[in-house]
Amino acid sequence: MEQVTLRVSALCIRDGEVLLIEHKSFAPDDPAFPASYWILPGGRVERGETLRDALCREMMEETGLSCSVGSMLFVKELLYPHPGAQGQGSRHHSLSLGFHCEVTGGETITGKDPEYPDNEQMIMRVAWLPLGELDLYELYPPFLGDYVRQGAEDGFVDAVPEFFDSLL
Repeated sequence: MEQVTLRVSALCIRDGEVLLIEHKSFAPDDPAFPASYWILPGGRVERGETLRDALCREMMEETGLSCSVGSMLFVKELLYPHPGAQGQGSRHHSLSLGFHCEVTGGETITGKDPEYPDNEQMIMRVAWLPLGELDLYELYPPFLGDYVRQGAEDGFVDAVPEFFDSLL
């Protein structure tokens, strides 16, 4: 079994919109998951890479945008299959650290994951989605829509990092 994967993700909000990526399902054969969902930009931290460097690299690869990395907002653990299921965590186990970020330059593009060949890319598109319309989209993790809307009200000024487990 592989080690637990450390990931970072960027929560960027501007002009009443949040930056999200439509991503193919990591479990396309599981009917409990949609074929695609919207996630925050981000990805795996490479050995020897700082969290900030990893996040800036992932933002550029996936969205074409540069960013400044602010405070940590949340920790999200993902086990697949879920806790309590047969083979708990045997297919996937990651820990994702979410950071509040500000876009500092670049042009929004639909980027690529360099670890996948062109015909197996997981990123479908990148978009700035209106905060007031997030309920119209399949978001992952499930807490994301409410979390973004609540934090956007005060710009995450007083945000204290929160932990979200695999079932949220």
